[in-house]
Amino acid sequence: MKKATELNDKKNTREKKKKKNYYFTAETQSKIVDYQNEDRKIKKNRIYSKHIHTAFEELVHNLVSVYKFKSTNEEITHLKSDCVTFLFETLHKWNPDNGTKAFSYFNVVAKNWLTIHSRRLLKNAKRSVSFDATEDFTSAEKRQLADMEFDETQYRLERKTILTKNIDSIVVEIKTRLKDERDLRCIEAVREIFMKADDLDYLNKRAVFVYLREISGLNSTELSSSLSTIRKHFKKISGTKEEFDLFF
Repeated sequence: MKKATELNDKKNTREKKKKKNYYFTAETQSKIVDYQNEDRKIKKNRIYSKHIHTAFEELVHNLVSVYKFKSTNEEITHLKSDCVTFLFETLHKWNPDNGTKAFSYFNVVAKNWLTIHSRRLLKNAKRSVSFDATEDFTSAEKRQLADMEFDETQYRLERKTILTKNIDSIVVEIKTRLKDERDLRCIEAVREIFMKADDLDYLNKRAVFVYLREISGLNSTELSSSLSTIRKHFKKISGTKEEFDLFF
């Protein structure tokens, strides 16, 4: 009797663990199909927010934990958030007719994305050296620093002025291409934050997202959807005309 009870306890424990980790279900896959087949934007946002978003968050969180993707504490949080956004933008690419389960497909996509971008963040962190920490400079870097004769402050000011003008031109151009009222509210919020960036007390990805949400009045799902639309327009037009060239 005691042995049977112990076996039942172990079985219940396994079932509880399995249930706890079973976040990407057959229903999730079914809802992704519904999302792909839905034409109405409001309905699509509702499906994603209610049935898909949490599964993507758990998927990314587990990948980071299992494969030990590393960065600073703040950057790893942003890395997870950006990966979820990337999965959202690739929802249309999974084809159920290919025979691959949605979980398997997005698991591979997320893992590859995290691998590439976590390495990039770590590489950039190793390259970043403060001008105040000259003891960390190589001899060549010290000679290069000594040879700088231009006014760094003036250079940065001029570069910022040009960059501000170029980005504002892009924002105005994107606005002419948007039709959805939510997208228009989002782009106006983007422009307002960009123009007032120097007056903001705290500025990072998470803070910007909060500012955008407050100014636009959109919820997180609506905002993510609109930012995705704006990003697609940005990729199409940036660099295509001289006045939109950000790289100078």
